[in-house]
Amino acid sequence: MITHLSGRLTHTDVGELSVEVDVSGVRYEVLVPAFLWPEIQESVDRSPEDGPAPEIALHVLYHATPNQPVPLLVGFLRRPERDFFRKFTTVEGLGPTKAVKAMTVSVSTIARAIEQEDQSVLTRLPGIGPRVAGKIIATLRGKVVAEAALQDGGHDTPVDIESLQRGRVALDAVEAIGALGYGRSEARRWVDDALAADPDLSTVEDLTLAVLRARGA
Repeated sequence: MITHLSGRLTHTDVGELSVEVDVSGVRYEVLVPAFLWPEIQESVDRSPEDGPAPEIALHVLYHATPNQPVPLLVGFLRRPERDFFRKFTTVEGLGPTKAVKAMTVSVSTIARAIEQEDQSVLTRLPGIGPRVAGKIIATLRGKVVAEAALQDGGHDTPVDIESLQRGRVALDAVEAIGALGYGRSEARRWVDDALAADPDLSTVEDLTLAVLRARGA
């Protein structure tokens, strides 16, 4: 059973909420709940250009069932987050993949909503309707008191994954343009100009081509 991974963060995919962690040459694909992505992204952004991939340590939940025999790894930056997720996925109809996408706010915010029977908070989570919210409260109320008291920042504003994804596309485009021999600061300015001219540029390829066309390259 895998419970913890520590290695280099070699790839991130905000759209799929997945990362790849290289542990002594073996790469593991791990799903990471939405609320943790600002911290993941901050770790990536702090990594020096052309330097080694940043280090990351994840508390991991290993999931495999007869109906889903392919193992699924879900990672967390802190152990109590993993413990809460394990409880969260005991709710009928709330599997790991759905739970990963639903958790756009911090664990303490969700746990407090459960303990206070506040369906309005739970139904703001992606994929959680009134029926599922009722099941969550009925299943977990009284079982997540410790998590409700966590000092985890209490982020009650949902993480905007689409905004993070756009930011990742912009950074990757800057790196792609820099690899062609242009300076990073000017590449950043050109990317910003291209996005200002056409906010619908949503892929690294389209954004990079738009910059190069504007430069006459």
